[in-house]
Amino acid sequence: MTLVTLTRYEARRYVRSPVLLVALALTAYAIYDLTRNVVSDADEVPTYPASFLGGFGMVAACWLAQSMHRSEEALGVAPTPARIRTVALCLTALVPFACGVLSLIAILVFRDVAGDWTDGAFSTADRTAVLVSQIALPSLGGPLLGFALGRWVRAAWVGPALFLIIVAWILVVEGLASTYRDSLPVLLMRLFAPFAFFTTWNGDGVETWRGSPMAFAGWQLCLCGLAVTVALLRDAEGHARRRLIATLLVLSVLAVATYTLAVTAGLHHPVITYPGYPPQPI
Repeated sequence: MTLVTLTRYEARRYVRSPVLLVALALTAYAIYDLTRNVVSDADEVPTYPASFLGGFGMVAACWLAQSMHRSEEALGVAPTPARIRTVALCLTALVPFACGVLSLIAILVFRDVAGDWTDGAFSTADRTAVLVSQIALPSLGGPLLGFALGRWVRAAWVGPALFLIIVAWILVVEGLASTYRDSLPVLLMRLFAPFAFFTTWNGDGVETWRGSPMAFAGWQLCLCGLAVTVALLRDAEGHARRRLIATLLVLSVLAVATYTLAVTAGLHHPVITYPGYPPQPI
């Protein structure tokens, strides 16, 4: 069975997942509902595609990977190496990623913001990087993480549990960041995640937090590569396994480098932006 045929088969199974269907419906409704009004909090709309396409998509991907043994009979007529099946699974992550890209385009086209000040102190390039890191990349990374998890762990509760842990981590560090804005440990915790906020609404203005959005997007891409590599390591043997381990080491070094840049680059102190005024140090 060719990779294209197998990818098409797994993609159909993925799209038919009730969890993914709910995620797609909730994402579409959230974008429609939140783009009807003027937005003051720039990070309000992007959180929904990340939660639904990335989070729910991760759970659906984990369960799909765990169900590989149940589809073995259907695919047994054409013996297929486990590595090829894993590659096909990872390629199906392009489905939620495409939906994430469409969500990003819809937000850019239809979102009505109160003014440029809602983007905080970021330039156009940095704000674009923020949107990509908050919408498109979680829609890709979440499912890839789910596939990697499902290839190694068979317990069905692991996917939802990991999703809740990630959400709890993001919410906790966001609360800490809003209180301890200049804390380096809090900054390290906030960016040590697959999703991060860079601005927050403060009642009258928008706070811009420390960190480099572009470097953080690079960190997310490294996490995506690590997830694919870890998934392929399952059942890998011989020379293929050695190459995957070498790839894992290279990606780990790149992940450390991009994470370090995400922490050290960008603003050195948080600022706040009010309508009609330039950014001011907090």
